[in-house]
Amino acid sequence: MVNNEWDDILYWENYKPCYEMLQELQRKYGGDPANYDSWHREHYAYYKQTIPNKEEFIRRFEYYELHGKPHWIEGHHRTMNELTREELLDSFRHVTKENGAFHVEVSEKARQGWAAQHLAPYAEKVCSATSEEHKIMEMTVGCGVGTNAIVRSMTDKMFYAGVDIDFICAKNADAIGRYYGKNAIGICASLWNLPFSDNLFDVVCSHFGFDECREIPTILKEAVRVLKPGGRFISVSRHNIWLRRHEIFESYDIGEKEALELMRKVRLYTDFEQLDALAGEAGLVKIDYIPFENWYLVEYRKEK
Repeated sequence: MVNNEWDDILYWENYKPCYEMLQELQRKYGGDPANYDSWHREHYAYYKQTIPNKEEFIRRFEYYELHGKPHWIEGHHRTMNELTREELLDSFRHVTKENGAFHVEVSEKARQGWAAQHLAPYAEKVCSATSEEHKIMEMTVGCGVGTNAIVRSMTDKMFYAGVDIDFICAKNADAIGRYYGKNAIGICASLWNLPFSDNLFDVVCSHFGFDECREIPTILKEAVRVLKPGGRFISVSRHNIWLRRHEIFESYDIGEKEALELMRKVRLYTDFEQLDALAGEAGLVKIDYIPFENWYLVEYRKEK
């Protein structure tokens, strides 16, 4: 429960009041998932209090289009650079085999439920290797559904690095790796400036990660930079991000077509057509595309 890409875009011009509001929500609700609905309701109420009408909402998008950058709005991110003593101590609980078992259980339910169709081909493609020491980097870990699918499918000599802006989410990758006894590590870092050398990984992948990020062109360029020549980029995303963000737009009387255009202008993920065009510009060649009901799996190769 931290600031998201929308907070950054809507309050880029003056972020401090929004940041103080989020700190208050953190004190009030903590990180308990049971409080998500209350957090979400108050968070959206803040939007309505501070952005009174459609004209102001659109103006803020236009401001970010011109002035927004691929860096943290305050030069830092709370879950990366402002960890409290309690959060640091809590991180030790998150890297245990027991916590790994919890996330594996959650992920297995997803694998047998809503994610049943796509997780198997996602993991199969990611772990398809041309060498024993296959190196994988996943962009965003979250609760670990994609991470679990990959790590459980890895052979003993493969290596996985999961990158997330949230320190605790990154530690979930450590825990899943420990549960399976595999070479897996979570790293807390920005996707706009990955802490890796060029041409390092055989595969870079994302399981709905792009759906929650801003400055997508920069993220794709970083993915290509750390991929080996001939390496593959594999992503699962929604067909159309309207499915995830319609609520806030509808509250300002903005329909799907206008919303998608606004999101493209501020370099948010919108749909496959946008991602495919940006991937081509970044030097990726599409080699497979598998559509599902609400999302898709796409595979690209970095040109040698």
